[in-house]
Amino acid sequence: MNYPQLDVYVNKIEENAKKLKKELDSKNIKLTAVVKGFAGDTNVFSAYQRAGIKSIADSRIENIQKFRKSGYQGEALMLRIPMPSEIEEIVNNVDVSLVTELKTAALISDKAEVLNKEIDLIIMVDIGDRREGVLAADLEDLALKIEAMNNVTLKGIGTNLGCFAGIIPDEKNTNKLIKIKKELENKIGRKLDILSAGNTATLRLLKDQYLAQEITNLRVGEAILLGTDIINESLLDGFNHYNFRLQAEIVELKEKPSDPEGEMAFGGQGRGQIIEDKGLRRRAILAVGKQDIDYNGLYPGLEGVKVLGCSSDHLITDVTEVDQKLEVGDVLTFKINYSAMLRAMTSQYVTKNYIE
Repeated sequence: MNYPQLDVYVNKIEENAKKLKKELDSKNIKLTAVVKGFAGDTNVFSAYQRAGIKSIADSRIENIQKFRKSGYQGEALMLRIPMPSEIEEIVNNVDVSLVTELKTAALISDKAEVLNKEIDLIIMVDIGDRREGVLAADLEDLALKIEAMNNVTLKGIGTNLGCFAGIIPDEKNTNKLIKIKKELENKIGRKLDILSAGNTATLRLLKDQYLAQEITNLRVGEAILLGTDIINESLLDGFNHYNFRLQAEIVELKEKPSDPEGEMAFGGQGRGQIIEDKGLRRRAILAVGKQDIDYNGLYPGLEGVKVLGCSSDHLITDVTEVDQKLEVGDVLTFKINYSAMLRAMTSQYVTKNYIE
């Protein structure tokens, strides 16, 4: 067996996708499954197809192209605002694109006209998280100009919260988005089909009947893949949790002083911070590193293991408090969060083990 290894519980991902689709269908909210978390892996994607997912979103056009080649014929949404250099690939492979820039929308329109394609556009609005999105004051101007373009249709507006500044979706900012949409509808003289109100973090707001009635679309990835919510990495009730597990092999096991010796460089793991001297500690070094995982997103399965840090190729852990005897060659297992999963799925050096 080749390590490091990522165990992928495809069966549990499928169950989560079915559950969420059923819940959102009952509220007449369209589920767009965000599939960027597994780097275009068709083995994982098959779970979504079996679950009856008809709308997906990815930030990499290469992944969408791969899914198209595998036979997927449902709706594809370009999740990241497009690069001008990839417009032709987008027009040829997606049905919907998020946009924030007039230039990008115009490029999509021009290319769609040349290729005789029709593309739907959703304008992203920044209501506080300060990632992508136009400000509300600039929305009308962009929308009216898109309305005049050929081969594109403005289908609605959307927003993103929680992913950059950590702004929590709540009743206040969601109602703000609803108000912005209604004001825009009055300005352009027609109804918009889509209010794409956010991601996994927005799910908890659906208990509010008014919000659930106004929201028409959610772009959800983490809830399906991990059964968790980016807000405090809380567990979602009724979902399968942590459906990706990392296994890594111990390559060194020694007692060492916990306090580093010598002048500490900024580029080192300590980055100038004070490291507590705990005396001699038993440390296990594992053959996995920053090239493969985000060590901040590792949760040891064995009681007593503490993750200390990571370099590009080595994960350093403290195993002093572990009761069982460990040896070089033993394998430790970790639950992982979204960031660690993303990196592990992207790394060619992590073996993928699919559990159906």
